[in-house]
Amino acid sequence: MNTELPTRRSKPTAAQWYCLVVGLFLLVRAVTTLVGDAEFTLPGSGWRATLQLVVAVVLLAGLRAAPVPVVIGVGVLYAAETVLGFLGGGAILGVIPVDMRDRIVHPSLALIAALTVSLTLRVAQRRGSHA
Repeated sequence: MNTELPTRRSKPTAAQWYCLVVGLFLLVRAVTTLVGDAEFTLPGSGWRATLQLVVAVVLLAGLRAAPVPVVIGVGVLYAAETVLGFLGGGAILGVIPVDMRDRIVHPSLALIAALTVSLTLRVAQRRGSHA
């Protein structure tokens, strides 16, 4: 299994695109919430925005360093958030509120992460077998 980063001349991997696109999405979502109407009550939108900000920073930092493990971690996190969001009703562990958008975004990010990792590893395996 070859998961090396592409050289400057090669195309970005699916995992790198996930890190960039999802990282920017979560960054914008977090900053707009924190600047706007963030509440740090329990549950509070400020806690959700803080988590999104941390995940965005991890994704953007992992863009070049280790995109596949970062995408796996984020996918697992959002899969867990999906399950906890359904079990917890309106909040994850009583801290992070879950609204209708989250019921769509969380499983989508988890599913897209799984597909992204699968695609990245398949492409890396093909490149390795043709080298």
